[in-house]
Amino acid sequence: MTIHIPPERTAPSQEAVDLVVALQRCLNNFHARKEEPAILDGEGSEQLAALARYLDARRARSMLFGQNLFSDPAWDILLLLYQGELERRALTLEQLSETLRLSLSTVVGQVGVMERRGLLDEHRTSPNSRRRRALRLSPLAMDAMASWLSLAFDGN
Repeated sequence: MTIHIPPERTAPSQEAVDLVVALQRCLNNFHARKEEPAILDGEGSEQLAALARYLDARRARSMLFGQNLFSDPAWDILLLLYQGELERRALTLEQLSETLRLSLSTVVGQVGVMERRGLLDEHRTSPNSRRRRALRLSPLAMDAMASWLSLAFDGN
């Protein structure tokens, strides 16, 4: 699902954002019942290339301005998990922590918030350890990330 906001419009109100989230949840429920994959706009390889450029730009920003100035761990986790989905691989909490250079406790806390919002699906790699959980984005999160990428980089 792609949402286009005309340039002359201001940022959407919280009501509008809540409506979009509700619609995305409805889509998620539809996909779950139909056992169909999430809707993705564009080709996976095109999205992966745009996402890679964006991730490189974020890393360069961190190097130039410092790691803590633009701290947004939840967004960084979503971006990395989305990249993993496009590459057809799941990531563990430890991999997220190491790749993003975040403490494991920060990653665990952010992942908990995202799980409560229905953005993550869990695939255990070890039944005895929560740290060895492999995480993947839910269909809801895949739709939202594909929409965001389409909005942010349409035409690239």
